[in-house]
Amino acid sequence: MSGFGKLVVIMAVLAISLDKASAGDPDMLQDVCVADLTNSLTVNGYLCKKNFSEIDFSSMAIAKAGATNNTFGSVVTGANVMKVPGLNTLGVSMARIDYAPGGINPPHTHPRATEMIFVLEGELDVGFITTSNVLISKHIVKGEVFAFPRGLVHFQQNNGDVPAAVVAGFNSQLPGTQSIATTLFASSPSVPDHVLTKTFQVGTKEIQKIKSRLAPKK
Repeated sequence: MSGFGKLVVIMAVLAISLDKASAGDPDMLQDVCVADLTNSLTVNGYLCKKNFSEIDFSSMAIAKAGATNNTFGSVVTGANVMKVPGLNTLGVSMARIDYAPGGINPPHTHPRATEMIFVLEGELDVGFITTSNVLISKHIVKGEVFAFPRGLVHFQQNNGDVPAAVVAGFNSQLPGTQSIATTLFASSPSVPDHVLTKTFQVGTKEIQKIKSRLAPKK
């Protein structure tokens, strides 16, 4: 094999190794590392607390439907390391998402996790957009699952006349969520108007109108 061929093989193996290494949270180094949520010191996760019990591995956080009487008509209730400290270093978490009729979980990303949802009730129109700007979308029904690749912009909307709900699974103890609209129009400090007017090719009045609608309620 030529020197160039060997280099190609080495780079391919390295790429595969890096992909596997970054596919989720770092591997655990002991049986359990229950998060000490009272300690302000964190090192890519939470410090382990010395004493723990079965309570640290259990939660009723997603047992009941959340209130959807808000701007978007949906609510996400997490069962992550903040609610289940025993998930620390385990690389998994869950969430429940409830949707009012017409409600939407607006376009957003999870920078640290792939997501898979299971439809508990109702029907949804869901989709994600690739980095080549290709929309992958589907109408999903009760009992169906759908996956959203890590880091890609995605959404779910209930276009039906009855409430809908899903359970979501993530390959991260704390996947993080970045909503596209609120990130751009409701950040603090705010993104300058001239950046947004140039980006969206609209006037300042339109940008300020969107900002006022998405501003946190006081």
